[in-house]
Amino acid sequence: MLKMFDSLSGYIDFLKSFSFDFEPFEVVRGKKKKTIISVGKSASYMYEKFVLRYPEAAEIPVFAVLPFGSDCGILKKENVVFSTHPHLSSHSFEAAEKMINFIKTLEPENVIVLLSGGSSALIEKSVDEKNAFQLNENLLKSGLPITEINKKRSEYSLVKNGKFAEMFDKINWFVFVASDIPFENGEKSVGSMPFFREDLKNTSLFKCADSNSLHDALLKQLPENTESFRRFTGNVDDLKALLQSRIEAGAESVLITGEPLLKINSENAGTGGRMSHFALTMFPFIKRGMKLYALSSDGIDGNSPFAGSIIEGGLKMIPESEASAALEHYNSAELLDKYGFMIKSGYTGINLNDFVVFLRKSAL
Repeated sequence: MLKMFDSLSGYIDFLKSFSFDFEPFEVVRGKKKKTIISVGKSASYMYEKFVLRYPEAAEIPVFAVLPFGSDCGILKKENVVFSTHPHLSSHSFEAAEKMINFIKTLEPENVIVLLSGGSSALIEKSVDEKNAFQLNENLLKSGLPITEINKKRSEYSLVKNGKFAEMFDKINWFVFVASDIPFENGEKSVGSMPFFREDLKNTSLFKCADSNSLHDALLKQLPENTESFRRFTGNVDDLKALLQSRIEAGAESVLITGEPLLKINSENAGTGGRMSHFALTMFPFIKRGMKLYALSSDGIDGNSPFAGSIIEGGLKMIPESEASAALEHYNSAELLDKYGFMIKSGYTGINLNDFVVFLRKSAL
């Protein structure tokens, strides 16, 4: 069970097995003067799956914005702009301007948007760039739910909360969303949603994958008696308490998917993210014969270069003093990597939340 994650290729192959529901495109398929915009951590992968489903889409003009370090896949480099994530930068503003110019130049009647998480940082436009930078940095450390973060981002943005589509109110916007927001109707605020708003009659939104897609795929790989928890949105301490209680209750197999919160109370935080921080807090409870997977589906956990952590109990000990210092300074990834408990994949092309799997030896 889950031995696919014990190798890097297995981890990526599993994530690449996801399909997206593009069926609503049939309504748009016969329309003329179409263009495609693909933005987010899954921009390349979503486009590839879209073209595989509708081969004629390869002839439609496309503009894509991906995080630096992403693979272009079948996208031609001249159609791709790279930008920063999770931090706003001049690249974010340049990407938005290039996208605006792309639309103005082609003057389409219909735009197909392939949108995934990460878009909030990848494209931006505001009246005060420096203020936008600082507000975003504060929000990244705030520990607020992503829905609240995106609401606040939209307040100072000229493109978020449907404002991009509002600039071009004569165009029909058909937005296909791979949602990384594990709340009800979370797809409506992915990437702070530049291309859809419920009051805009020229915009339509279709959810093509979400946190449940990831959860269901993982559940198929686990024992039938797996205890599973969907759309987790508490903080990392809550996540620790939940899993610890299930371990103490004798659970053989546990699956948790969602997006835990982590507030950064440090001006000079080290290297890590939600999953590595959580994994390090759980380290003392993962005994011999137990295994913990704490991974981000997008392949990048926080500000680290790692996808997350895989801990097999009883292999190595981490001194309590080192663990405490790493947690205090949010340097969990660096410490866990030192002891060989981190996995590095780079961007996977999939962004459907974090996942935690706990297994006892009997379920391995």
